[in-house]
Amino acid sequence: MSCIASTSRTIFRAATTASSRPFAGSLVSRTLATEPTRATATTTTSLPGAASVLPEAFRAPPLPGQDLAQQQQQQLVQAGDLRRRQGLTGPPSSRFYQPYKLHVYSTRNNTILTLSTSPSGAQQPAAGDPHVPVAWVSAGSAGYKGAARGTYDAAVEVSLKMFKKIQDLVEPPVLSGGKKLKAAGPPPTELELVWKGFGQGRDAVFRTLMSADGDHVRHLVRRVTDATPLKIGGTRAKKRRVI
Repeated sequence: MSCIASTSRTIFRAATTASSRPFAGSLVSRTLATEPTRATATTTTSLPGAASVLPEAFRAPPLPGQDLAQQQQQQLVQAGDLRRRQGLTGPPSSRFYQPYKLHVYSTRNNTILTLSTSPSGAQQPAAGDPHVPVAWVSAGSAGYKGAARGTYDAAVEVSLKMFKKIQDLVEPPVLSGGKKLKAAGPPPTELELVWKGFGQGRDAVFRTLMSADGDHVRHLVRRVTDATPLKIGGTRAKKRRVI
């Protein structure tokens, strides 16, 4: 009996002590909660290929803007390669500048149209910068013979053939296999019209250029020059050629 009584007294004292300190458990929990955390040592393993380039399986998916930037950079690189292949290099002010000259030589016996360009393609070419002929058409090459080469109709046919050559430079035709025909020169950005002579072909070329057949060439014309030599005095002129 004495053993049971002592045990009950011990349990009662412990319960009384716990009830007299109601915040003891919370203090312990607060103490544990506010105890500073200690850093634990972590071990990292290097991915395969981390020294140089990550494999495709370990790369993160690209962001939406990052994918677009890569596409734009690839397009710029391709455009630079295309400019180098076409020879369109140089300062930005003259990179896409390619002037052409259309010489209209009209006499009473023939009409000859010559298209030329400057090899340098500079906006202000030097005085000795030659113009290289790219294409030419005459009344004889258009199929007219004899006195018919100096007629109005022959000059119209010559103009149409030359306008077709200029259009092929701007937009090369596509062949049956899907390949574009190699152009005789770079696409023209400006065209200077140079007149020489007072034959019937002068008026024929002008009227054809102002018609619907010259719509794809007329917007390229930036300057019109008359290079007809005028003789004032001097020696006797040569005898006219009669066909």
